[in-house]
Amino acid sequence: MRARFPALLRTSFALAVAAFLWSCEEPIELNLEQQKSRLVINSNFFPGEPVRLRVSATRPAGTMAVPVTNAQVFLYEGNEMAEELVFVPSTNDQTSGSYQTIDFRPQVGQSYTVHVSAEGFDPVTAVSSIPAPVPITSLSIADLSIERTDEELVYDYHLLVDYADPEEVGNYYDLRIYQRVTPYRVTAVGDTVLQQSYLKTVGTPTHQAEQSKTISVLLQDLGRGAPVRIHLQSRIDPSREFIGAVVAELRTVSPEYFFFQRSLGPDLSGVSSGLYEPLILFNNVESGLGIFAGYTSVALDLQLVAPL
Repeated sequence: MRARFPALLRTSFALAVAAFLWSCEEPIELNLEQQKSRLVINSNFFPGEPVRLRVSATRPAGTMAVPVTNAQVFLYEGNEMAEELVFVPSTNDQTSGSYQTIDFRPQVGQSYTVHVSAEGFDPVTAVSSIPAPVPITSLSIADLSIERTDEELVYDYHLLVDYADPEEVGNYYDLRIYQRVTPYRVTAVGDTVLQQSYLKTVGTPTHQAEQSKTISVLLQDLGRGAPVRIHLQSRIDPSREFIGAVVAELRTVSPEYFFFQRSLGPDLSGVSSGLYEPLILFNNVESGLGIFAGYTSVALDLQLVAPL
């Protein structure tokens, strides 16, 4: 493992090296090989749904990726080719599109391999599978309290989640929590008009929910232990929202999914060492970068109500 130098020590070391180079009588040529661009793939696939895969490439001088729209992408189920993926442009201006299967749908328990090639790049390969789903057996709420602020109602509670983790199989999980809310508006004559409900993010007592940020708890085997207990907060604007059910989504995920998501996860402890910590992402793409990973999902919801 490469040691991390404190900032002052790193600076002193760099100055010493620079002084040494300048003091040499003969010029020293540093042969720094330019980093070669590599393909980057990104895909989380689900049973019964098309396999969608984004392809991009790193820039030679950095880590920024640019879309690759002229790649050849082949999907194999076991040793048999399942389908060549077709590039489908995106209707969203922020993305270029993705490669998708048209007829083929992946299934639980199968191993899948993707091969991606594009002119000017080394071809890349990645392998993953879809594990069997694990059901949620119980969902309950404890220690519910409600606080009214100037603009919000804050529901503070503990969510207890139990699931049928098989003891004979090592599994990985991603537990995701959402809050269902129903927006409404009041007409000029005083009628309340309900709008389409949607899933809203939840937070914790130390971290308020951010836009599009989902509470995600990565878990390994539960065995016969106690249910998972998570301290959460749901916040609504009572002037335009009705609170609904808390939704727990339990994803049973491949090891590739688990370790990639764990490498993305921020430190929520609130404690900082004061030193720069590099972000090292898990990668299961041979000769390239990125993630190709399968998962299954089950969900259960529970109405969030105040204690009597």
